[in-house]
Amino acid sequence: MIEIPNIDLSKNLEPPKDFEKLLQSCHVDLSEELAKPEILLSIGKHEYKGNYYPTAVMTAGEFSAIVAQSKAKKSFLKSALLAGYIGGETQNLFPNIKTHRDQDYTILDFDTEQGKYYTQRSFRRVQEMTGGVYSNYHGYATRHLSSMDRIMMIDYCLTNQDKLYKSKVKLVAIDGIADLVENTNDIVMSKEASDYILKWTYELNIHIVTIIHKSGVTNKPLGHLGTYVLKKAETVINLDIDTDGSIKVTNPYSRGYRFDDFNFDVNKDALPYLVNTEDY
Repeated sequence: MIEIPNIDLSKNLEPPKDFEKLLQSCHVDLSEELAKPEILLSIGKHEYKGNYYPTAVMTAGEFSAIVAQSKAKKSFLKSALLAGYIGGETQNLFPNIKTHRDQDYTILDFDTEQGKYYTQRSFRRVQEMTGGVYSNYHGYATRHLSSMDRIMMIDYCLTNQDKLYKSKVKLVAIDGIADLVENTNDIVMSKEASDYILKWTYELNIHIVTIIHKSGVTNKPLGHLGTYVLKKAETVINLDIDTDGSIKVTNPYSRGYRFDDFNFDVNKDALPYLVNTEDY
């Protein structure tokens, strides 16, 4: 006869939630004048009631997604966006990208796909585009880690930022988000990764820019994870290889105004640049 161990199931149950506190945190007071989200980065301008305003692409408390098929220079655009936020000489390469950074903030860049050598080259690209060293930019190569360890490491960096970094974290890049799960078609894993992104952005008032591959069959972001990304991202940036070999950048989905399409290419110094600079 097999002896069944006596297991105390109560130890596996979550502690009871304080729903009064939850209600207070979720309640929206219609009489309160809420401040507009802090803009981190804008691309171009849009017209509203006769005036022109910067078209916000990244705001605090939200996340965005760069979506493209393999080898469509997704990481190059990510470098341009991070360098654009830092500022410096980046506007010489991308005059349509404008930073709204008003003080020194920490930028974290997590690469999940490349080894350390190629990751370093990618991170140095940001430095070369700005024309200087921004000491608050920190890059991490995480290809050797498990999916859960990647999530836990990012969470550790964000929750312990006061002792790890000199300034507050404001912008985070995850290249690519699919490597935060073992299977992009797993509903539970995909929702868990998506929930972490939403938790980090909401609780810490930061912006996270993610990169996700696009299926060659459906032309949509991969799996259930891709579905969550499309539904919840503030800005979805789509990349396609144009007929002349440059990369066409479009903004199919946005919570606010969509930025105008533009093309970029890579110069002889391996730096991305805006093709039609005369339009800006």
